[in-house]
Amino acid sequence: MKFRTMRRRTALAAAAALALSVTACGGGGSSAAGLDPTPQTPVTVQAGFIPVIDVAALYLGDKQGFFTSRGIKLNVNTAQGGAALVPPVVSGQYQFAFSNIVSVLSARAQGLPLKVIASGSNSTAVAGKDVSMIRVPENSTIKSPADLAGKKVSVNTLNNLLQMLGDVAVSAAGGDPASVKFVELPFPDAVTALGNGNVDAMVTAEPFDTIASKGTRVIASPYLDMAKTSLTTSVYFTSEQQLQQNPKLFTALKAAIDESLTYANAHPDQVRAQLPSFMKIDPAVVGQVTLPTYAPGISKDSVDAFVKAAKRYNMVTADVSYDDLVWSGAAS
Repeated sequence: MKFRTMRRRTALAAAAALALSVTACGGGGSSAAGLDPTPQTPVTVQAGFIPVIDVAALYLGDKQGFFTSRGIKLNVNTAQGGAALVPPVVSGQYQFAFSNIVSVLSARAQGLPLKVIASGSNSTAVAGKDVSMIRVPENSTIKSPADLAGKKVSVNTLNNLLQMLGDVAVSAAGGDPASVKFVELPFPDAVTALGNGNVDAMVTAEPFDTIASKGTRVIASPYLDMAKTSLTTSVYFTSEQQLQQNPKLFTALKAAIDESLTYANAHPDQVRAQLPSFMKIDPAVVGQVTLPTYAPGISKDSVDAFVKAAKRYNMVTADVSYDDLVWSGAAS
């Protein structure tokens, strides 16, 4: 556990040092101040996305014209992980990016000048049908997360969101999270490892929960162990400097994102239709995956729940308040 914590802090410290050095060297200049987008004077906005189901709402919103109607031309740049998106946001190369909420909390706690501008996606609050769950082989003797003591459990990244969800589930079942052997495996490898017995359990995320469902069963829906209501699990973020330079741009951008989220939640079939356009996914899986809940706004209760869990399981070492993390949305 100590080694994993040191590894996480070292990685975050490196990211923080890089991003903060960019700021100290005058980064952010690529985003000119005073931008006021309108359909007559459009502004190209560089976005950093990870190719996951959560971002389908913005691809759909862009297709529906919610960005162009506000004078925003959305240009999407992709990365395989959220850490790679922090430096270009801090430097101003990208105006905003996508991440799970724990990664943004961790970065903010380490002093990175990040600010959440909008919700990304929410959990479903439906037991056994959520965006992240814990699965074991169908014939496993493991009945509860408490039985994971001494077992190998795969997560996509050590010391981040899914490991925290594993810790939460084990604690809620009365077990000791420190006794679990979390191992880092990319999702496709984890599905294979679960199938051939190389790991005892997998903390999933869609679409890999659906892909892993054959021959397995769910033993926990960890988000429900954090709260009985839907939680904001991913977010869109920018830097404080960019918000100060261009509040009108971000007011328009937030409105476009919020409209996209509302539309996506009301049109799940259209969300599914977007998936093959930006990620590799079997057509048979598209119709089966559990979609997240899309909703504008981020509740204080949701942020508080993540801060509490992140501190308890050493994902962050400092308090991060709602106002520290979330932009008020007011242009000034």
